[in-house]
Amino acid sequence: MKKTTLVLATAMIASFASAEGVIEQFNNLGYGTLSGRLQALSMYRDFENNAPDTAHSTTLGLQLNYLSPEKEGWSIGATYNGAGVLDSQDYGTAAHPGDALVANGRVNVLNEGYLNYNMEALGLTNTSATVGRKVNNAEVFRADDFRQKPRSIGALQFESKDVKNHRIAGGHAWRMSNWIDVYDRWDFNDFGDVFGTGYDTDGVTWGEVVNNGIENLEVAAFDAVAWDVANLFGLRAKWDMAEKTSLLGYYRNEVDVGRAADHKANVFGLSLAQKVGEVKLEGGYFGVYGDNLRFQETTTGINHALGSSMMLYSGQFVGDSHTLYAKAVTTLESSKTTLYGLYNATFHDQSQTGGRSGHEVNVVAKQPIPKLDNLTVALKIGLGYRDLTNGTEDTIATDTRLFITYAF
Repeated sequence: MKKTTLVLATAMIASFASAEGVIEQFNNLGYGTLSGRLQALSMYRDFENNAPDTAHSTTLGLQLNYLSPEKEGWSIGATYNGAGVLDSQDYGTAAHPGDALVANGRVNVLNEGYLNYNMEALGLTNTSATVGRKVNNAEVFRADDFRQKPRSIGALQFESKDVKNHRIAGGHAWRMSNWIDVYDRWDFNDFGDVFGTGYDTDGVTWGEVVNNGIENLEVAAFDAVAWDVANLFGLRAKWDMAEKTSLLGYYRNEVDVGRAADHKANVFGLSLAQKVGEVKLEGGYFGVYGDNLRFQETTTGINHALGSSMMLYSGQFVGDSHTLYAKAVTTLESSKTTLYGLYNATFHDQSQTGGRSGHEVNVVAKQPIPKLDNLTVALKIGLGYRDLTNGTEDTIATDTRLFITYAF
């Protein structure tokens, strides 16, 4: 990242730090609350046998949130996300092909704009309904705030915790804004574009239930109909076998719906999570049987540890693939440094992918800056390897990211 980028990011953060007092004064007036973040993100990728092989870009992004006071159960919320390209390998050219490789470009969107109704007046003290654009982070949709914005949906949705030991939610979404900062994927698109069908669809209707009524056991069930695309049914379970040991189970099924082409996929996952001292360890299996997944990281998101790898280079969501993974996370008490590591090894049906296996290692270090409240720096490094067949040369890929984030 160029020195000018660091200087500009630091200057902008200093400006917002000085403006934080103004934001605090506004919040004390009772007209609602403002919050947000300013973030510089630099990325560099080197993918062998790709077109292009390398690309880099640096963006500076702003997220500004507003939440109104609640009046007779009604409230409104809004979030603006914008990002500009400060520097890139080829963003000034007509085609700028490197933009697609790093997916770290321009953003300009009202990511949230919704009306919410709390149904306490109806005797439902923990139930609400929302219409408009809003981030949803649950079983079917995931926020996945990986770059300059989280995933958001335009939807009519509800959530209730009024039934003891249950969380019940669902709704209908007509458009979705992805986390990927390339072309118009950050904007609100028809789900036909999200799933790449080549035709418009009637959106996604979903429902989900989470139950924790049995001690040490959490079970979730969910179903989503992406009209004229696929129906998703899934189950997720977490059993705390001991104080520091948990068993995680996962199943999902996808089948074609309506005018969609023939599609069938099943997923099975089983993992063990163990805390050793201050380190949380997790490892397990994730297998896709049948076709490539429709509901996965680059579309609606997926509520599984494999959804957080940086490059998806091992091809975890490809049909007839079998993935073994291990991850570890800890926070150093003395410096408040968070360390995270994830390794995937995915073995493929060669007739589907032309490869035997794929591997990916991700390492993340996140550091709060001492004596500068709300300022953090994070470095992420990814390394991928593909073992290919039919005389094709094996490939190696690297992914490096630097985040400088100021929250206010």
